[in-house]
Amino acid sequence: MRSKLLAIVIGAIMIAVVVLPIVQAAPPLGQGSKRNLTSTETALVDSLDIDNAMYQLEMITKMGEKIAGDSAELAGQQYIYDRMSEMPLDNVVMESFPTVSWSHEGDTVMIISPTVVEIPCAVYGYSYGIWGDWMGKKYSFGNQNGGKTLVAPVVDVGLGTTEVYDTIGDLNGAIALVYRDDDIQMWPNVMNEEAALNGASAIISYGYYGGIVHPDGIKQDVVGGQLPFFSISLNSANQIKDLLAKGEVVLSLEGKADAVSYSKGESVNVAGYMYGTTYPDEYVVFGGHIDCWWNGTSDDSSSVAAVLEFARMFSEAREAGIFSNERTLVFTSVGAEEFGGPADTWYDWLIGSYEFVMAHPEIMEGLVVDLNMDGVSFKKTSGQYWLENTWEINDFVAKSVKDLGKTGQISYYNPIWSWTDAWSFGAKGGGSTAQAWWTAGYDPIYHTQIDDWDLADTEPLTNILQLYTLMGARADHSIVMPFNFMPTVDWAAGYLSSEEFALPYEAEWFDMANAALDELRDQVSAVNAYAAQLQSAYAMAKSNGERKTLRAMADDLNRAMIDARRIITPWTIAEGGTMGSWDVFLRSDQHAHDLMYIDSAIAALQRDKGRVNNAMKALESVYTMEWGHLFSPETYETVMGWMINDEMYWGDDFDQQQMYVDVHWIYMGLKDKSLSVNDAIDALNDIKNTQLIPWLEEDLVALAWAWGEASMVLDAAVP
Repeated sequence: MRSKLLAIVIGAIMIAVVVLPIVQAAPPLGQGSKRNLTSTETALVDSLDIDNAMYQLEMITKMGEKIAGDSAELAGQQYIYDRMSEMPLDNVVMESFPTVSWSHEGDTVMIISPTVVEIPCAVYGYSYGIWGDWMGKKYSFGNQNGGKTLVAPVVDVGLGTTEVYDTIGDLNGAIALVYRDDDIQMWPNVMNEEAALNGASAIISYGYYGGIVHPDGIKQDVVGGQLPFFSISLNSANQIKDLLAKGEVVLSLEGKADAVSYSKGESVNVAGYMYGTTYPDEYVVFGGHIDCWWNGTSDDSSSVAAVLEFARMFSEAREAGIFSNERTLVFTSVGAEEFGGPADTWYDWLIGSYEFVMAHPEIMEGLVVDLNMDGVSFKKTSGQYWLENTWEINDFVAKSVKDLGKTGQISYYNPIWSWTDAWSFGAKGGGSTAQAWWTAGYDPIYHTQIDDWDLADTEPLTNILQLYTLMGARADHSIVMPFNFMPTVDWAAGYLSSEEFALPYEAEWFDMANAALDELRDQVSAVNAYAAQLQSAYAMAKSNGERKTLRAMADDLNRAMIDARRIITPWTIAEGGTMGSWDVFLRSDQHAHDLMYIDSAIAALQRDKGRVNNAMKALESVYTMEWGHLFSPETYETVMGWMINDEMYWGDDFDQQQMYVDVHWIYMGLKDKSLSVNDAIDALNDIKNTQLIPWLEEDLVALAWAWGEASMVLDAAVP
């Protein structure tokens, strides 16, 4: 019956499959603002209540800072649970999971000499205060007030690199004033370790990467290390530096910070369900996270407020007979996004969404799309609003934007990165996911007290409510899953091409991976054509019997596309880079990248009796050395120890976290001439031949296997 019907379909209609050309960012989508929506879609979009969303945003903002596992986060989730329970949803659940928890109080930085001035501050998240209880053990860094106050002079150590400390010498218990620039140190814990090594009693930090900073913003992030770590604003730092220019400055630091271990801490996720009428085992998920630094209006109270509005609108629309959901809609507010993983695990964020994905394999096995949000109330200062999404829904996103009349206002780029909960659904769960959105002008206020209610704006919130309403409704009613894997194939092919060009001696292995990718490309083309035929035939069907038959065929294809996607995405994508999970790329790229620069270093050392400076410059581009070459071997070793700990969140599932090579000792040996050129060449060749080449070949084998498996799944679905 299927073959006969397919022949009828092919004979009846020839339809071209539209495939957008994909690069890292989306191509221009044209201009226009006219909607192209069905009557149901129009009714849903028009029934959104922006005022209610803004009201919920104000209420959640007023709850204040909500840290993973603390009472404020639980109160926030209880509020979400209570609001959802008032809606005509089918079920609302609250699910707990273990997490590290941290609390702080009484954070104070005071200039006490040569003047008396209080400096606005906060203790960096998951850092020591001056005193407290850390995992059940009392600690104190204070030298006055029974150990609860630290009084010491402050020293400006600039970027806090080894070179600076070599110049100024041991701090002998002084407080280090450090300028944070994530383009250089990559993360503040590196500064913390180096300061501890050089005799600091505590750290005060200001700034952000590349000088992108609000002058009054006090940054919060998760920072580990041996010392108390206080955050102040750029203006406050300049105030201290102005005084330092005239002589000694003495500070008084106070603040209590406690940490509760992973085995004893607890956070919660909240989820509301509207069960599907036709495909209850297929899912469309809307989500954001409740925890936040400071009041976190945009990051991420805004997204949870949007989740509440989606839940209200869709459930009331169903109750009113405006909308009937064929698939199950899930509205989630997850906890512990900012941090909460086990101690000494580098990847300690996205805990709540990871736990949700792991606790609900049934959702991932039937996921159509996850519509995640993180910061959707801040109005852009220029440019467009952006979605970050997995490649296979590029067409779906582009058409939704265009049909909503938002062309020129909203665009997208690929792939998803490991900064938001979308990563858990995409990279860990193998699902299709979209993440909205990061906008121009937001970086300076991100994770600062400036991210507050007075900057909340209806424009971005309206845009995301309308777009995700349309995408959610269309995903719910799709005859065929809105997937096109060709952009994934093109993205991977671009990486393989550049890697093979740089490493021609690995051509045999790249050819193997490319052959598997070419096979996948052929299968994706066949699937795209078949999907287009099914959708066209369904639209032209004259009877319920025809539609039922076509639905059954589409169901089989949908199952295959979901199964193939759950192989392709997790095994294609990898994370790592300058610091664990900082970058996202093709699985083979980290080792290809490092191999290329080690080849360059070897070549430089072999020329003209050794061009040591050129070799050292090449080694500075090896991942971890971009920051590592600026810091001591002790700091490098400590931070590397954290990075290679793949417990729980990035390790054994798909081996996505790439392994690192240690060339720091070779670099330092060349720098101080304690290592000869010949010995450096031998050491680099050893790393190349025993680590990087085998790792790269293993990566390429994994890619070829995954793409081959996905090809077979797709091939079986096309008659």
